[in-house]
Amino acid sequence: MPRYFESWERSQYSFPTPTVEESDAMEKARIAAKRITPAATGLAALEKLQNELSTLISESKTRSAKATADIAESQMDMGTAIEAQIQAKQFAEKIAEETGSTITPTGKVVPNPNLLKPKVDGDGGDGGNKNVQFVEYEYDKNFTKRRAKFFNPATGQFTYGEWENNPMTPEDYKAQQDAAAEAARLQQQKADAFALIEATMRSYGFNETELAEITKFIQEGLINPQMGPNQLALALRQLPSYKSRFAGNEERRARGLNTLSEGDYLQQEQDYSATLRQRGLQRFAVREQYAKLIGNDISNVELGKRADIAIQRVKNGDPLVLQQLRSYYNITEQDIAAYYLSPKEVLPELEARTVTAEIGSVASRFGLAAERERAENLRMAGVDLARARAGYELISERLPRSQELSQIYAPSGIEFTQTTAEEEEFKGTASAKRARERLKELETGSFTGTSGRGLLAVKGAAGAI
Repeated sequence: MPRYFESWERSQYSFPTPTVEESDAMEKARIAAKRITPAATGLAALEKLQNELSTLISESKTRSAKATADIAESQMDMGTAIEAQIQAKQFAEKIAEETGSTITPTGKVVPNPNLLKPKVDGDGGDGGNKNVQFVEYEYDKNFTKRRAKFFNPATGQFTYGEWENNPMTPEDYKAQQDAAAEAARLQQQKADAFALIEATMRSYGFNETELAEITKFIQEGLINPQMGPNQLALALRQLPSYKSRFAGNEERRARGLNTLSEGDYLQQEQDYSATLRQRGLQRFAVREQYAKLIGNDISNVELGKRADIAIQRVKNGDPLVLQQLRSYYNITEQDIAAYYLSPKEVLPELEARTVTAEIGSVASRFGLAAERERAENLRMAGVDLARARAGYELISERLPRSQELSQIYAPSGIEFTQTTAEEEEFKGTASAKRARERLKELETGSFTGTSGRGLLAVKGAAGAI
């Protein structure tokens, strides 16, 4: 038996007939109770929608082993989830209006305190203690009077307020209690719907910082009466965190390309991931790399072709060139492959570094110095692999004798080094050419007027210059 019926039997008091104002208040409460039923029908529809959403999420978790199905099932349509939140808010407002309750900025339904709960102000038998807690109302057997029951946590005792006129009939009270329970259920549904949205955003791959911004925006948007679900979804996509997560769409928009829906974007990322992992390039399966590929409209098929070409180029490449790349730029074979997977504007950097490494590898083959700065300087002067091969072959023939003469005729101040030879051969520097010719003249002049035997001996030892 409900507790308030027990209270009726315990009471031995009798009370006067209600006033006109009290009768009016009870009549209004009856009308409010009868108006609750339509709202309950709408709430049943919301509950059905919520059950469908929960079923969808539950089914998606069981299909995680299937890559394509995982995307299709686990990515909750953002508009549907937001619509559920909007409907929940509207029903909460309807319940609040019909029961005299209020809605807080966070969307919580607060029942009318005049109908449910007294103010604890010390003048109702609570001893003036502000810390006592309201428990319930107790009613007389005729349900015409009531008094508040309080609990004091400090003493562990109950106290009671003064008897007062009861503003409700038993029917009014039941209707009001049902409305409060329905409001609580509705609040829980709103919390569940919001949790569903948050789970959806998390499945999109947002990090914690981005997720905090998005959830705050959704919470504020749901209590904004001027913002519907479509407006909320559009405004959400303008958040910095949202743009950062789907950066590939921002690049596509800048290039005049159509943007991808969230579902298509995530599916594209998953396809990229599978392609890269199949080729041992999983270290590049990150969202920043995906954004570049999506922004440049690189299909998964094209990505696969690029990856295969990159891998073959590395495998078939000159080992000495690869060694120079590692030496110059600390580039691994996977790094080289990654360059070829990047958009076209990144490839020139690898090509330039490859040419530099090729120049250095040719110099090394001829036993010459091959520092990175030297090779880069020649590459910027227009030297390529073919030119390096021809030039260094000639330099390797001339340089030893030229350096020897430079030491013999040191008083002349002519210093001839590998750099001098490169300046003459690859850049056509006139001063470098004159230095070599002057050394040759000094050698020839040293033997003018000598015996044939001595001249022949010097010529035999001279070599090319």
